[in-house]
Amino acid sequence: MKKMLKTLLILCCFAMLLGMVACKPQTEGPDEGDEKPQTDMMLDAEGNFRYTVVRPDNGSDSDKKAAISLRQALAAKYNAEIDISDDWVDDPNATDEDIANYYEILIGLTKRPESVAAEAELAEYTYTIRVVGNKIVIVGKDEKATALAVQYFIDTYLADPLQITSTLNYTGVYEVHPLDVVLGKDKSTGKTNPRVVKTQYATEDVVIADIIVTEDGYAVSNNGMGDCTKGIQKALDDCSKNGGGTVFLPAGVYAISGPIQIPPYVTLRGDWQDPDEGAGYGTVIFIYGEGDEKYKPGAEVTEGTFMLGGSGGVMGLTVYYPDQSLDNVKNYPFTFYTDGNGNNYMLSTVKNVTVLNGFRGIGACCLTKGGAHEQLTVENFKGTFLYCGAEVYNQADVGTWQDVVIANKYWTNAKGDKIQAADAEALEKYTKRNAVGLKLGDLEWTEFESLKVSDCSIGIEIMVGKRIQFAGSLYDIEILNCKKGMHIHQLDLRWGMVIARSTIENGIYNESYRNNAGGTPGMVKLVDVKTTGALKGEITQLEGTLTDYEVDFKRSYVKPKDNLYVATLDKSGESDVSAALQALLDEAGVTGGIVYLPGGTYRLDQPINVPAGVELRGSSAVATRDQGWRCRGTMLQCYYGDDESSTTEDRAFITLAGDYAGINGIRIVYPENGPYDSNLNTTYTVRGQGKGVYMVNSMIAASAYGVDFRGCDEHFIKKVSTCCYYNTFLLGGENGMLSGCLQNGTVLCRTSAPHLQNWLAEGNVFTDLFDPITRQKNLYIVLEGARNQQIYNTFVYGCATMITCNDSTALVVNVGSDNIGRKTPQMIMNSGKMVIINSMRYNGTSYSHNGGTLEMYNRLTINDKHEATYNQSK
Repeated sequence: MKKMLKTLLILCCFAMLLGMVACKPQTEGPDEGDEKPQTDMMLDAEGNFRYTVVRPDNGSDSDKKAAISLRQALAAKYNAEIDISDDWVDDPNATDEDIANYYEILIGLTKRPESVAAEAELAEYTYTIRVVGNKIVIVGKDEKATALAVQYFIDTYLADPLQITSTLNYTGVYEVHPLDVVLGKDKSTGKTNPRVVKTQYATEDVVIADIIVTEDGYAVSNNGMGDCTKGIQKALDDCSKNGGGTVFLPAGVYAISGPIQIPPYVTLRGDWQDPDEGAGYGTVIFIYGEGDEKYKPGAEVTEGTFMLGGSGGVMGLTVYYPDQSLDNVKNYPFTFYTDGNGNNYMLSTVKNVTVLNGFRGIGACCLTKGGAHEQLTVENFKGTFLYCGAEVYNQADVGTWQDVVIANKYWTNAKGDKIQAADAEALEKYTKRNAVGLKLGDLEWTEFESLKVSDCSIGIEIMVGKRIQFAGSLYDIEILNCKKGMHIHQLDLRWGMVIARSTIENGIYNESYRNNAGGTPGMVKLVDVKTTGALKGEITQLEGTLTDYEVDFKRSYVKPKDNLYVATLDKSGESDVSAALQALLDEAGVTGGIVYLPGGTYRLDQPINVPAGVELRGSSAVATRDQGWRCRGTMLQCYYGDDESSTTEDRAFITLAGDYAGINGIRIVYPENGPYDSNLNTTYTVRGQGKGVYMVNSMIAASAYGVDFRGCDEHFIKKVSTCCYYNTFLLGGENGMLSGCLQNGTVLCRTSAPHLQNWLAEGNVFTDLFDPITRQKNLYIVLEGARNQQIYNTFVYGCATMITCNDSTALVVNVGSDNIGRKTPQMIMNSGKMVIINSMRYNGTSYSHNGGTLEMYNRLTINDKHEATYNQSK
């Protein structure tokens, strides 16, 4: 060889001297240092192709496709018929030496020892191409790696077969796509195991998980590798089968390809860091996908990656789209969507969620026709979006939105492994041309507190509705740095919308009259709204300074210690569990903590006490009510206190017997006290006897009297849905808070628990419930000696009076009452001081002012758009 090279060098130099040739160095192939043979070793001495392609007999479809691909490439290269077979040897007399002498190209992990040895040496995400005797071995550590190896062999070695030598030994490494990683088999039992979760980031509640996917055997990974879609879905379905509850995703990265259906009464929850309060994200969902033309801007999109079920939702997640970029914007469906169908109709929740680089955020009922929903709850929702932060339509009962921020900062400030931040200038250029903060359609009475939208083409766009038109209340909103602040295409022409204590840059354009064939336009009423730019259309600016009237919307209750006592009681509702439950509550009272009632129906014949510092917890981590179908979640059936002799001062069904005692995530029903019962009387369902008592994410149906928190300083009530006959909330003490609550006869009608008597079909709700009972007798909220009470984002349907104020001071913001008594007032002011901002009404009268100071700003009534500000003392 040395003599040959010397001769070549002499000839090359001689040619150069003659000006006849140019000598170029040889390009090294993948196997640097190999000497190329002068003949193709794939061919025999007569020039015939001599190899057979061999694949595993029990190989995967991927291995089979790889073998076929190689055969086709070889046939094209050598213009020959190429044999392909499995790794079984038909000749029973063949020895190992005979088989070793076969000329074979081995694809994947065949039974040949050459394949086995080569695969055993491989690390994850690698493949090898090597020559072992008469064998060419092509194998990867997994199916994808083998397919990549075959393609590399075709592209590299078939392009230049002289690189195939007896010493060929090439190892390839590739960057695996997360969805290509095969997760282990599901090893879950399908059972729930309630336990306290220690989160990395602060939470307002003690987190209780019924299933923790990374601990309970589900096929998921939180290192970002492997498609977790099926594993998460199975955990959610298992949780539903066991009565509902919380499926928890610990901090880490979960890759999914979607969609995921959140069943009714189930919450998918993660560990969440508010991006405006600190670095790090906690639980991150990577949603992979290339997008689709059917999701392009303006298309009718009725899908989401997370499909929300009633009395269920998502909580504590940060979402990122790895395939999204400004260089190649991809169209995606909604991140979160409710279609309103069946058991997805009422009370879905999106809470404590960040979307770093979304296309569409939250969607609801975007069908051209049909598909309604009720009580969508959005809280602490933050993100950057290339098309819209939310697009919602056709809401038949009141939703609440609180602390929503749509801004580019979440993508431009994004950090983390495999998370790419956007260029701020390029992103703003794009979103100001293409993005809308919120698209709000026909939402009935929806209440918005603390919205912040920036960096969009339009901050808030009020769309033409699918069934009716928009009417709602907005407080503490901020629209900054958008090309247009608010663009209104249509409002409910009978009245409109109210906005207070807000800032809106670059105009409000009310064009509802353009979509109204000759009628009067819907009204936009403003109080203490700072604006820049044009104000077009029917807009009324009322006088008033509301600087001092701040709603403490981030407030919560004092959470208990994380000592957990799980009740193992009869969940069928057939036997009385009062004594056993009380014993467990008393045990928890010694240490403080939580008594947890897993999803089920529990019968209680006797009243119970919840000791100081103890929380009686049901399975729901979000707002809950009955969905009109088979019972899930935690229900208490009360058989106490509905006697004719019962009085309002008798012992309540549940007494919160000390400071910071509370109820969370429980539905309470009086099965023998339906509207047709001869005696509707009951004691109060819940009574507080201490500071900081609370009731959240709960329901009361068919009680005469709901919650008595008189004298309870710093009481806290949030997201409690009710149908009470005579009085729902009786409140007193200092610095109490009530928010996000709703009373409606449907809360009772749509309860479908076992053992119900004298119950009511929804078609008879007016004739047999509203008109004879609640519109005559229900005083929804009664204030008795309350000081600095706050009430906001709260609604009542079919009561006599919404708020009665006796010797109390209160701030009331974003409230509404529909179909109240025809001759009764929405508000009764007897003594003290009450400030009411953004109140909406149908039927009855606005107020009865008998004493004290009453201030009312931004009143709006169906068929009366021009109610004036009222500020009087008596």
